[in-house]
Amino acid sequence: MAEIRGGAAETLKRDLEARFTDGRIAPGAKLPTERALSEAHGISRNTVRRVLRTLEDEGWIERHVGRGTFLRQTAGGEPVETEGLFRIDSRSVNPEEVMEARLLIEPLLARLIVSRATERELEQLEELVRRGGAAGSMTEFEQWDNRLHRALAAASKNKYLIQIVEGIHQTRQSAAWSALRRRGLTEDRRRLYQRDHERIVAALSARDGEAAESAIVEHLQNVRRNLLLI
Repeated sequence: MAEIRGGAAETLKRDLEARFTDGRIAPGAKLPTERALSEAHGISRNTVRRVLRTLEDEGWIERHVGRGTFLRQTAGGEPVETEGLFRIDSRSVNPEEVMEARLLIEPLLARLIVSRATERELEQLEELVRRGGAAGSMTEFEQWDNRLHRALAAASKNKYLIQIVEGIHQTRQSAAWSALRRRGLTEDRRRLYQRDHERIVAALSARDGEAAESAIVEHLQNVRRNLLLI
């Protein structure tokens, strides 16, 4: 795998990763051409190709001759086939099991993010929270909520945890799950979740791992309570 360290190549790589995680480039969307990236960043096309090759190796993108380069539908790495972990049929998993898994796994991200996230990544998390707060509908709020939780996983820099969280969120995208969430997402709960998100990201931005972990646990407990007791 080509390694990108320092200079214009790393700047381009970080810019593209930021656009992947904050939703500016959506899963399945086509990336700008090599020429456009070269001109926008003032670097050679060979450097652009090297960055794209690295992103492809890391599982972020897929390239098709004659068609272009696309962000993968499940970006950030090839699903790890460990005892079928990422091939779970959402119909076979109940909400209690998913929330139990989230409470065990997602708080672990906090201390990794605090120690590994760049200032740019923390700013992106803050922007995702702001956009969630400004959402004009429940559906739009859910979209920003989903992007935020995926961006939190990406900021941990632990590819295995990223894949686990991605598997959980893929399960939550089924039609049955979406209907369940929408029945429980009242305006009051939306405001509660927004405050939770603000507390989580504020703690991360302050590099306070303990407070961030506590805020994630409290948020997931709120989600679990509202999801299961509606």
